[in-house]
Amino acid sequence: MRALHVRLTVAIALLFGLLGFALLVLMNRTSDQYADELRQRLDAGIAMYVVRELPLLEGGKVNEQSLKELASRAMTLNPSAEVYLLDPAGHVVSTIVQHGQPARKAVRLAPIRDFLTHPQRRPLYGDDPTSPTRQRVFSVAPVVDQARLSGYLYVVLGGQPERSIATLLWSSYALRAAAIALTLVILTALASAAALFFGLTRRLRALERRMRQWMESLPSGAIQLAGPPDGDEISALTQRFVVMSNAIEAHIGDLKRTDELRRELIANVSHDLRTPLTGLRGYIETVLVKAQVLANEELSGYLRVALRQADQLGRLVDALFDLAQLEAGAVVPAPEPVCLGEFLQDISGRFRWLAETAGVTFSTRLDTSGALVQADVALIERVVGNLLENAIRYTPRGGEVRLEMSFDGAYARIRVVDDGVGISAEHLPHIFDRFYRVHGRTDRSRAGLGLAIVKRIIELHSQHVQLTSSKGAGTTVEFTLERA
Repeated sequence: MRALHVRLTVAIALLFGLLGFALLVLMNRTSDQYADELRQRLDAGIAMYVVRELPLLEGGKVNEQSLKELASRAMTLNPSAEVYLLDPAGHVVSTIVQHGQPARKAVRLAPIRDFLTHPQRRPLYGDDPTSPTRQRVFSVAPVVDQARLSGYLYVVLGGQPERSIATLLWSSYALRAAAIALTLVILTALASAAALFFGLTRRLRALERRMRQWMESLPSGAIQLAGPPDGDEISALTQRFVVMSNAIEAHIGDLKRTDELRRELIANVSHDLRTPLTGLRGYIETVLVKAQVLANEELSGYLRVALRQADQLGRLVDALFDLAQLEAGAVVPAPEPVCLGEFLQDISGRFRWLAETAGVTFSTRLDTSGALVQADVALIERVVGNLLENAIRYTPRGGEVRLEMSFDGAYARIRVVDDGVGISAEHLPHIFDRFYRVHGRTDRSRAGLGLAIVKRIIELHSQHVQLTSSKGAGTTVEFTLERA
């Protein structure tokens, strides 16, 4: 029922059904009117005939015997006729009917006048005294007493009793034949319309099918549908075009933001690369110029500084390379069962010296139950290392950095907590965006690639990472891993 050609066929069927019913009603009404017209034209002279035969009024009084005789003659000509004697105002003075007393005490004079003055207008309907609402064809003649109008002889010619259309169809050969013919015509037209609609909507169905197959072939989550379409092919195409246009607009917005971040990245990376390169070049040139006069201790100091600048440059280049590989899908995680407590304990041992050098207290709160998680060791080591390095770097002397791990049902939760400078609320929605850089944070000297790398690695493990922070109140970063 959702297909467009089916809906069109049903709509046409309903329309044809209504038209057929209206045509039958019209035919029934027309046939009734024709029968009434024929009866009234044939029996129009009954009232005039009976009035001429016997006097109905004698001395201003009704001659009941004459009225009965005239009624008998009228009923002989038309067995369904009913005879009434009316005064000049239309009130029933006397009657001979077979159905008891009249329900009306008077009839309207307008149809009577039309009957007498316009003999060509037929059928004319007048009031039926036996019913308060029914109208019937009639014959009427003026009753004259001593050259003065004394009333009217009003003869109701009778009519067909009210019957349902179904009864009329089965009782009338013409109507029954017409109904059968009309039904055959409607069925033939419906079959033709169904075939025509099916052919006309073939390309629309093919387009809807191709759109559905294309959307089903997209990666999961690429385009979000609100639900299955609630209608025909046009409704489905409309919904999919709306979703696609919204997705395209969102992607265009993402591309614009990415382009802005790319330009900012180029500026940031240029600055970050220039700083260690300038220092490295300066110290190397100094060593070359003063190599003959420098003491061994001073020469070693220059070389150590140059080595630190080279290490900083190497870390930045490595981060750019790693992010490029992660974004290109070149890195495929190889999860394996890992004892998370021992794994994190090993990593934390390497960062204690860095924390002591920075004057930061480093502690751990790890679940040592020996439970296993599914993780790529190298990638998760990179995640924890990035988070600990950031936490130590942005925590002032005397502060604290803490590595925590606990199990929650089927997942392990790993948290890196610090009481450092924190992040302002306006930066939190974008803190994991690639190339995003938070300006104004203390000692912020590199492009913001570490958290983007962290997020991408966690997504490759089908898990999630979240960051909570406030300016001056520290930062907490938490991610999950699935238990083995």
